[in-house]
Amino acid sequence: MECLQYVLSSEIADSWKLAGKNWGSSLHRIMSRTGSFPPALARWAVEKFSDRGQVVLDPFSGKGTAPLEACLSNRFGVGNDLAPEAYVVTRAKVNPVMLRDVRSWVERAAKTMRPDTVSVYDVEEEVRVFYHPTTLRQILAIRELLMDADDDTSNFVKALMLGILHGSSETSLSLPCSHSFSMAPGYIKRYAGKHRLRRPVRNVLSCLLRKAGSVLADGLPPVRGACFNTDALKLPLADESVDLIITSPPYFNLQTYAWDNWLRLWFLGHDYRDVGRRLFGTQSIERYVEFMEKALREMFRLLRDNSFCIIVVGEVTLKRRRVDMAELLVKPAERAGFTARAVISDGIPRSHKYLMYLKPWQGVGRERILVLSKGQAVMRNRAVNWSEAAST
Repeated sequence: MECLQYVLSSEIADSWKLAGKNWGSSLHRIMSRTGSFPPALARWAVEKFSDRGQVVLDPFSGKGTAPLEACLSNRFGVGNDLAPEAYVVTRAKVNPVMLRDVRSWVERAAKTMRPDTVSVYDVEEEVRVFYHPTTLRQILAIRELLMDADDDTSNFVKALMLGILHGSSETSLSLPCSHSFSMAPGYIKRYAGKHRLRRPVRNVLSCLLRKAGSVLADGLPPVRGACFNTDALKLPLADESVDLIITSPPYFNLQTYAWDNWLRLWFLGHDYRDVGRRLFGTQSIERYVEFMEKALREMFRLLRDNSFCIIVVGEVTLKRRRVDMAELLVKPAERAGFTARAVISDGIPRSHKYLMYLKPWQGVGRERILVLSKGQAVMRNRAVNWSEAAST
């Protein structure tokens, strides 16, 4: 049995920490979402643990960081997420469209949408508090055009809309608020009144085009990938069809993804409460370990022999108790058939934490990267040149 190594990210010569704060393709900026690991970490893992032409899977893909980095690195990136908004944005990243496709969609929408016939009073007050009636009518008209559309261009436009639905930029459609999570309507109503925030009047189609131009500024990845919207415990992939797994599974229920995306889910036609019931969440360590062992068994089934599985978790506080999730997952991983090879520890600045209103003892205090292998996998002996990687 191999000895489990413990490494600090600062001890790694070509660590992702050297990439710089804003490193990564403009496609990553299509939508901000809580609980995402940095693109440079995904690129580092892709380069170190796989080769060009291989298949890289993230079964809990979130906003699609790892599958996109795989496609940018000439691998076949595959993402999966049960959360509807995560599926939309992951699919948009691994199957993006050209700016001219978005422009053509906008031109058709301008001719067919009828915001003047839409009543904003048919919409819940919780939604109305974020938008000027003129802007909301356009959002509703676009929502109707997209609701039953499932082609790549329509999906990409959906992702763009999710990226501008709320925030504080010049293309954001809501009154100034967080761009990474949907704020509580009661809170934002009080905050807006106190600070005299105004709901902007926007030309939504123009904002869509500006967002698309920004997101597609760095071009498209050389490889197109795939995306699923299903249970990570039962993925529709063949045995031993994956060469590398990189994923960040749920962190107990500390990150309430459905509630944090309630406004985006509304736009996609979902109720966050229904979505929340489908997503896994618990504060029971026993239930969490049971769930993760099932997930790890599925990952083991999919992974080829002599390959790696990289699990990005953290050190979290659960009921005032500190839990190292990497150490927690070692035994379930070994029962699933993996060999635990290393734990990489990486501090998270408070400015990068999940939500800024968390107390000092809450949230993720330190990130852990658990390196697992199936068989006798060997790490690639190649250094990541971050200045070169930025151009690919």
